[in-house]
Amino acid sequence: MEQKRVKFVDLAGGILILWIMAFHAMNNCKVFGEVDVRVALPFLTFSMPWFFYRSGQFFKEMPCREGVVKDCKKLLIPFLKWSLIGYVVYLAILAIDRNLTWHSSVVDVLKTFSIYGYILVNVPSWFVLSLLFVRIISRFLIRWSIPPVATIIICIAIGFGLHRLNNPLPFYIPNVAMGIAFFMIGYRLGRYETNKQLFAVCLVGYLAFLLWGPSIVGHHRNILLSGDYLLWPLFAYCGIVAFNNLCRYLDAFLSRSALGKYRPITFIGQYTLILLVAHALVYYPVMHFSTLPPWPTVGIMFLGYAVLLTPLLLRARTKQQKR
Repeated sequence: MEQKRVKFVDLAGGILILWIMAFHAMNNCKVFGEVDVRVALPFLTFSMPWFFYRSGQFFKEMPCREGVVKDCKKLLIPFLKWSLIGYVVYLAILAIDRNLTWHSSVVDVLKTFSIYGYILVNVPSWFVLSLLFVRIISRFLIRWSIPPVATIIICIAIGFGLHRLNNPLPFYIPNVAMGIAFFMIGYRLGRYETNKQLFAVCLVGYLAFLLWGPSIVGHHRNILLSGDYLLWPLFAYCGIVAFNNLCRYLDAFLSRSALGKYRPITFIGQYTLILLVAHALVYYPVMHFSTLPPWPTVGIMFLGYAVLLTPLLLRARTKQQKR
């Protein structure tokens, strides 16, 4: 049972990390003009909430000290490592642009980190640091027996309140608050997602949102992109439950078919954290230096992604041949 669960999670994670990579390429190139890609293509906009939700669903209680140490090893160390790599790339870009000054290489970088929670060029790494804080804070809330439902309501209220105030605080405050909300939703409600009635209701609800207008919030910057802020958690939850169940069914089908022996997307899903923090090293330099129109630039980014993914897929192939 555990092995099947992991396969299904990897399949879902693989699909969503590929979407995130494509989204960053398309959105940074403004392929739809001033319209955000998440609004133009709203089908997988629950991707960031999904990762917080999953973290909560599979959360294991342990002594807080032990848990914090474990979280730091899994999240803080990769954040620092990939941020350092991204920073070196950023310095190289500044040097090529002949703009390598104290202000641009240190002051601007620290200012960006203090507001956005990442170090250039590794923009997506904000999620890793936010997830670290989400897990640490949630550990203590669970240990102190704070009701998850109360935590969810309070955190959504914090995110909504800061949104209404035009986000006067650094963005990691609202995105951590909403991250805790989705984490607690996964922790409290994740066990029920296989219920067929719940799946049916969430699938219908998600399709209804897509038909009549989804409520979408950019999780990182807590910016309302469409719809109503307070409906965003409901829209995301419906999408998560529907998507997870569809991935379960797809995984079961693939397991019975000839394709079950080698599933590249499932294997990619085992490396979501690495791909999340590494793909910025592809799209950011291309975005910075490209003078081509949007779609050709996106094409170059996708080729770069293919180069990034090739070693992982070759490794998967080698592992499968050894079995």
